[in-house]
Amino acid sequence: MPIIEWKDCYVVGIQEIDQHHQSLVQYLNKTYDHFRDGHQLDPSVLEILIDYSMQHFGCEERWMENSSYPKLGPHKEEHRQFRTKITQLKKKQELDTKCSVELLWFLCNWVTHHIRETDADFGRYLNSQSRRR
Repeated sequence: MPIIEWKDCYVVGIQEIDQHHQSLVQYLNKTYDHFRDGHQLDPSVLEILIDYSMQHFGCEERWMENSSYPKLGPHKEEHRQFRTKITQLKKKQELDTKCSVELLWFLCNWVTHHIRETDADFGRYLNSQSRRR
């Protein structure tokens, strides 16, 4: 059973960004299945998420800059806070191998909220801009 089930409410309407989000959800589900089967999270999971976030957030922010999205500043701040939290969890995991539950809980909540709220707002903005043209 996946930790996040992909639903239409996660579709932002920008194919590139939606593909990134689907890949992230698939990766989180795979990681959760591995953990649920009794395995500890490998530290490389955090490295992959940090690398992914840098690439994906950069892509989102370019889309936002190119479309003059008025909420770019707060959106970038959410991305920065995510990277900070992941870095903290990485350090904690090095000290405490039982932080896997905290990490998975944080990722599940952050990803679903960020996509459904913050990224969806950007999708609505782009949609309204295209209707005006």
